[in-house]
Parts: sequence; C-alpha cells; structure tokens
Amino acid sequence: MDAAAARVKSLTSHLVSNFSAEEENHQSKPEASSKMAGSPLTSHVLDTARGSPASHMRIEVYFLAGGQWKRISEGFTNSDGRCPGLLKQDQFLPGIYKMFFDTGAYFKNINTKGFYPFVEVVFEIEDPSQHYHVPLLLSPYSYSTYRGS
Repeated sequence: MDAAAARVKSLTSHLVSNFSAEEENHQSKPEASSKMAGSPLTSHVLDTARGSPASHMRIEVYFLAGGQWKRISEGFTNSDGRCPGLLKQDQFLPGIYKMFFDTGAYFKNINTKGFYPFVEVVFEIEDPSQHYHVPLLLSPYSYSTYRGS
C-alpha cells in the first residue's frame, strides 16, 4: 500500500471509530439534554495530509462585542486533536464568535511548510442551549470546516 492510501485508510478508520463511539454514547443516553455536560462549543482538528489528529495546536475563541473581538478562551488540542473545555455554558451567549487555529505553529512543530499561518472560522450562535461542533480538516495547502454535531 502506498503512503497516500495508508493516510486515507488511517483517516477513514479514525473517523469511523469516532462516529461509532459517538453513536454508541448517544444511544446509551436516549434523552440527551441540549445543555452539554462539557463545553457547549467543541472542535476536532484532523491533519488530513498525515492521516492523524492535529495534536498540540493552539485554539483561541473570541466573541464580537461592540465591534471588537474579545478573547474569551484558549487551549491546545490533545493527542486526539480535540480541545476539551473551551467554554462553560454560562460563557456561551447569542452572538458572533471566531475560532482562531494556530496552524502556522502546528506545522512548524512538525517540520512542515504550510501555506496558511492561521485559520479563522467566524460563526453566529442564535441558540446557546444547543451544542456546536466546529471541526477543522487541515493539510499544509488546504483546509475545510463545517458545522458538526
């Protein structure tokens, strides 16, 4: 199997195992509360070029207040590419948010030249009682994001 096929297989395996675990957790809690026990805002960063989670990436969360961005949280992704505990429920209000992903430092740490020094994802929260998941799929020369569940 060539390197590209191995990366795709690794990434697919990771995504499928996470989906199965999340589905199993959901089934064991049939009436899951809309207020999450953990952070109401989560992220998962996957390095699609390497076929693995992007660990130790700095993420900052900002809130737009009075026309100015105010940093309200920051953290680093763990070995699974997740950053648990980004926000507490009482911090999560309706409004405009920005997640800053420090992709430049991440790529420097893995000795890879990347094109994007950082990624900013701006989104609007209307109902803070819901859970919002903002994944980032990343490679040195591209990225993609979407509203996850």
